[in-house]
Amino acid sequence: MHQSAITNLGGREHLLVSLTGSGGSVADEARRAMTDGLALIEASGFSTAHLVRSRLFARDANARRLASDVRVEMLKGALRSASSSYIDPSRLPGAANVSIDLVAVRALTHEQKVAREYEPAIAPPMFVAVGNMVYVSGCTDVSEGFDAQIANIRSYIARNLEAAGAGWDNVVGVSAHVSRKIDAGEAWLKLNALFPDLRGPLSMSPVDGYSGPEKLIEIEATAKLG
Repeated sequence: MHQSAITNLGGREHLLVSLTGSGGSVADEARRAMTDGLALIEASGFSTAHLVRSRLFARDANARRLASDVRVEMLKGALRSASSSYIDPSRLPGAANVSIDLVAVRALTHEQKVAREYEPAIAPPMFVAVGNMVYVSGCTDVSEGFDAQIANIRSYIARNLEAAGAGWDNVVGVSAHVSRKIDAGEAWLKLNALFPDLRGPLSMSPVDGYSGPEKLIEIEATAKLG
């Protein structure tokens, strides 16, 4: 099962393809979903060389780990992209174990993608950049309490934006995936207070979990230079 949509973010065209597995081994399901998603990007007139973000949703912690390993294996080199991953069985119909979102930007012919790694390198890059667009991977924190985590995550994103030559004035979109343990209304108010002057949309979606049980939220950011 798949869906696709084209959106305008920062004045640039972006293609989102969302694919849901159909059962079987988690690794095979994740591999098929990513292979089909990359083919859909090319068939839609975008380039997989300009894949900028991937989001992984899995049925449980083990499925998230196995699917994440497949993503690291497949989305490397020219396919390296900003990433995030979640546990959220409510998104998965039937026997599906994995769903994945892939986002590509329509780039000019001379625009090459650059990936900036953390030091030492970890599964997600710090960010990828294409032309004047910067895509920061999802950031999490393990401090006690939601308030502490969102404050620390804001500082992590600020650090990563600075490494890309950007600041909060450049941010054109923020996406937060919030644990269902947190009251959605309270989370929305606190996120709006945390990002009061965004030049673009703030979105919030519920999920069940992350790479660790202490985590309550993961936040991604997209920025436009100049």
